[in-house]
Amino acid sequence: MVCMETAFIKVRGKRLYVEIHGDEAAPPLLYLHGGPGESCYEFMLHQSQRLSANSA
Repeated sequence: MVCMETAFIKVRGKRLYVEIHGDEAAPPLLYLHGGPGESCYEFMLHQSQRLSANSA
């Protein structure tokens, strides 16, 4: 089953926004993008679709 889920998780007392894409049965892949001051635009438009499509 292909899903797209968003959540906030707590890391060292801070809330971190996460998105979960792809087939739930596929192995997990952690994709770290950007950093302080960097945009996640590239990931949101292109990489999430590419990674989800190739996750099965």
